[in-house]
Amino acid sequence: MAEDTRVICCNLCIALPLFFLVYYMVASLLSGAFKINDFDGKTPFDFQNCCSVTDNKHLVTLLSLLLTYIITTVVYIIFLRKKLWDYAITVGLFHLAVSCAVMQAFPTNWEWWIAFLSSVLFMALFGELIIRFCFNKKRDVSISPQRNLVT
Repeated sequence: MAEDTRVICCNLCIALPLFFLVYYMVASLLSGAFKINDFDGKTPFDFQNCCSVTDNKHLVTLLSLLLTYIITTVVYIIFLRKKLWDYAITVGLFHLAVSCAVMQAFPTNWEWWIAFLSSVLFMALFGELIIRFCFNKKRDVSISPQRNLVT
């Protein structure tokens, strides 16, 4: 049991910084692509100015949120391969807490909540489905003593 806890803590120590690294990379690339001149450190956490498709800065915030969860889902599938739903919820809650701390408010923007919850749900469900169907296939291997073949 203690070994599992240590492994989970080590994985979280890798997963959380990796999530925010990807978030900042995606946000900065999208800011450059959409020619946003005032990229600040709060952009990945800005739930107050999110989800408007008419303003490029708000669109960058929304796309950064969605693309970060998609990209980190793929990375987590490759490296974690176990209990991805747990890591998705933990990363989501940590992101919510950090966003509240950075913006010094609780998110009341319902559009941000829909984007946030759908992203966490995507990471949890899609990640678990891919892991279950691609990595956890247990094949029955039987050895035939007469022919010495593995079937």
